Amino acid sequence: MKDIEQWYDKNKALYEQFSQEIEEIITKILKSKDIPYQSVCHRVKEKESYLNKCKYEKYTDPVNQITDISGIRIIAYTNQDVASICKILQDEFCVDKGNSENKADILETDKVGYLSVHYILQLSSKRLELSEYKLYEGLKCEVQVRTLLQHAWAEIEHDRNYKFAGVLPKEIKRRFYLIAGVLEMMDHEFDKLSEDIDEYAKSMKKAVSKGDYDLDIDSKSVEQYLLRKFENVDNIEPCPGGEIVTEIVVEELVRFGYKKVQEIEDDINYYLSVYEENDTYIGLLRTLMMLKDCEKYFDEAYNNNWGNIEKTCVKFLKEHGVKNIDKYLYEHQISQVEEEEMIEYVYDEDIE
Repeated sequence: MKDIEQWYDKNKALYEQFSQEIEEIITKILKSKDIPYQSVCHRVKEKESYLNKCKYEKYTDPVNQITDISGIRIIAYTNQDVASICKILQDEFCVDKGNSENKADILETDKVGYLSVHYILQLSSKRLELSEYKLYEGLKCEVQVRTLLQHAWAEIEHDRNYKFAGVLPKEIKRRFYLIAGVLEMMDHEFDKLSEDIDEYAKSMKKAVSKGDYDLDIDSKSVEQYLLRKFENVDNIEPCPGGEIVTEIVVEELVRFGYKKVQEIEDDINYYLSVYEENDTYIGLLRTLMMLKDCEKYFDEAYNNNWGNIEKTCVKFLKEHGVKNIDKYLYEHQISQVEEEEMIEYVYDEDIE
């Protein structure tokens, strides 16, 4: 044990560095492939925990047999996201399949409880060819992938079992597993909701592509309409964060009185036929409402959702009949700025 302790002390910093590198690699890949996730974090097993594990009878060579000194936890939103992340891990790393497992596969059909996918992985041979990764050759890392609800269950179960010294009364234990069953059902329902939303977005895209704008106003219908309407227009683009529309601007449209996408189409063709300003989709919609009825927009729709406006947009509004725009800007303390000085104001994730 003394030799093992010395080995740990000597290699802990290396494993800390290795764990951080794995976290950064995974995070970059997930972002590049637009895979949503709640968090990615790393840890190195503490010395006391590692030494206690080395005492287990099954380890005859702890240094080479214990593979979770380095650990990464990835928390996703849905089981579909977990599947996507797992595929990426299998494609990007060398996976020790013999020591990796999906907890759902080993859970009996009449049981509920801890669910998570565990991989033991190493850097791929392709990455190890790069000089900056050479020192990590032979190092292994345990990666856990689970949904947010699975994580909640695991954390609560671990904490409560700890407080009861690892032994729970039968009734309390039964209630814990009932909760696990409910969370598992909720996970599956979230998966179904995610699929339904994707299908709805596809149906909106299909309808819009056929010129069918008799669609109720919501985030997906308005988004697909705008993308179709301005697909060949260079001066209208997403917000800096990539937003086409947001819930907040959709609520503004509804408060203003829009019920169908066709009504937006009619007004855009009428009011914005000569619009050549550089703008975002969200800015375009707000400009449309101010052009149509500035007083109504600020009285009924605005709701203090944004706090700045480009001077060129103000000039455009004045040139096209909005006489009292200065009054409304003054009353709501809205700043006029140059395009290059545009300040991003964020209200409940809405970006102007």
